Amino acid sequence: MATAIWIHEKIVEKNALVSRPHTLNWYREQALNFHYGTPLNSDSSNRMSLTWQNGSYQFDTTGLTESEIEESKIIKHCAVSEIDLETVLKPESKIEEIFSDYFHNKVGVVFIKVATVKDKKISRIDVPNELFAFKEYIAKIKDAGNQVYISSDQGDILKLSLNVYVDPLSIYINPQDIEYYQSKLLNGSNENSIMPLAAYKLDPKNGSLISNSDAFPVLDAITDHLKNIEFNGAFVKTYLIDAVQKAQGVKIPILTKVQTGPATNPSDQPNPSLPDVTKIEYFIPRAGYFDMDTLEIEVNYIPYTFYRDKQ
Repeated sequence: MATAIWIHEKIVEKNALVSRPHTLNWYREQALNFHYGTPLNSDSSNRMSLTWQNGSYQFDTTGLTESEIEESKIIKHCAVSEIDLETVLKPESKIEEIFSDYFHNKVGVVFIKVATVKDKKISRIDVPNELFAFKEYIAKIKDAGNQVYISSDQGDILKLSLNVYVDPLSIYINPQDIEYYQSKLLNGSNENSIMPLAAYKLDPKNGSLISNSDAFPVLDAITDHLKNIEFNGAFVKTYLIDAVQKAQGVKIPILTKVQTGPATNPSDQPNPSLPDVTKIEYFIPRAGYFDMDTLEIEVNYIPYTFYRDKQ
């Protein structure tokens, strides 16, 4: 009798678990568990297939090694979100405007951003092959009636400009380039500045450690910070400055300009000017991450000599 009751409790517990409405986190778990190259038909002769087990779809990994299973999981990063109705409901708005905002913002749609890792860098999954297979997979396992929008885009373009006061005893600056940096500091890209800035060639070792010419503390701090931002996480200007401030030889880092925008297709004309978002304290890249290969960082290195005023 006790055994029968225990089995009944386990069945009820399992049924309650699988019958719960699926959350955003459930969609994320299913995305990360997607195996590329596996048939959605359980009758397939393929070694791994998607089957209905214990009230949900699961991949049959019987006979496969751990390495084989992990190799087929192409999605390494995933973010799931949706827009609440409250974000478009405004009491003072006309009913036509509310309906327009409702459909424009895709209220009731589950948004799924996915990415993989290639050469130790976040990258979009293969389009259209892998993306098409993943969409078919989600269409099969999602709740009936739910609308799902799936995207996997190339990383956003990011361009940063900084003025950094550095310790000239720790960080190398070619004395001949100091005038250039000071001119850039005062005039920016103004064509009427002291010297033709665009044509000026800087010493490539500027910004490196005097004790190690292969180390560039400011650039390394920026790239490390960007790589450590979680997928679909926010770029926060203050956090970036904090990371640069901790770099060796840095005295005062000043972020002067931030430009960003979505990546363009190779066939499209390159955007001559990225949108300036310097006044925005934080933002989330559209793709969920930044393309580190197209990252542009412009640093004006200025010797920190304020200590002389105390003498």
